[in-house]
Order: sequence, then C-alpha cells, then structure tokens
Amino acid sequence: MRTLKDGSVKFKPSTLKAVEWMQQDPQPMRSMRKKTPVKIYSGGGWVKAVVVQWHSTGITCYVPRNAKGKQTVTVRDNRNIKTEDSSK
Repeated sequence: MRTLKDGSVKFKPSTLKAVEWMQQDPQPMRSMRKKTPVKIYSGGGWVKAVVVQWHSTGITCYVPRNAKGKQTVTVRDNRNIKTEDSSK
C-alpha cells in the first residue's frame, strides 16, 4: 500500500489480486490425485506442496519447506489451494 502525494491510496497489484481471489464464492473441495504438485496458501503466502491424501473434508499436502516445522498441512477451503499449472 502506498499513499500518493494527493492523499489517495494505491495498493500493490498482488494485494488486489489476492483480495479478488479470496472474495470468490466458496466451492466444494475438488478431487486431486496423489503426488499432484500444488500451491497452498498459508499465512506468509503461497508455498509449493504435493498432495498426499484426498478426502471429503479436505486435502492433505506435504510441504517440504515449512517455516512452522509441520510437514503435512490439511487444506479445508478450496480457495486456499491451486494446481501448479493454473497458478501461472
């Protein structure tokens, strides 16, 4: 976010894109094959992961470089997971 000389506020394009992404309607969890490369959103931003397990309540992913030290993460919201090819 940047404040311009005239007092107006200008947001970074990435911020606007992230807000737009999270404003979409919640959708049912999609099914994904094991070992599918994905990106998941966790507090600090999008991180690379690999699908380990899929079930109706969420998708469990293995995160090789997780700052929190936890190696597996369960994603329960469809907006917080993207396939690698769709995120380009």
